[in-house]
Amino acid sequence: MTDPLPRPAAIVAVTSDDASHAAVVKRAAAVAQTAGSTVILWDRDAPTSPLESPLPTDWSGDGEQQQFGDRLGPNDLVAAGREPVARQVGELRRTGVDAWGWLPAKSDAESLAAYAADHQADLVLVSADDADLIADLRDLADRDDPAGRHRIRVEAVPA
Repeated sequence: MTDPLPRPAAIVAVTSDDASHAAVVKRAAAVAQTAGSTVILWDRDAPTSPLESPLPTDWSGDGEQQQFGDRLGPNDLVAAGREPVARQVGELRRTGVDAWGWLPAKSDAESLAAYAADHQADLVLVSADDADLIADLRDLADRDDPAGRHRIRVEAVPA
């Protein structure tokens, strides 16, 4: 008999500004409500260019970088100009989920995997439409941890 999958303490769910990732957010809410997990919505649309960060950097004005932590609440997301993700986080919170958002500087598999690992996320939810990201995450996991000792589960959520 196989052991059931462990309940994730934290879930990173890849989202976007439009409704294309609504199924991912819905799946994150369902898992979080059952398991009592924290959900962090990782905004794949946040990076606008390779030279521009969605959040203040070392080059920003005094104190701007310290304004934001490594998880963003709805007010932080609005201040960063990401109202659609702020609404998604707010909706999750209204259902009782401990929800946050994040605006990555790069929307690639390495950035996503590093963020998930840094936040002890056990589960990463990605839309099945993001097949390139799913493949890159799986390749990265096999390359970095061939024995599977600390593998983050990646679930492809049907769109």
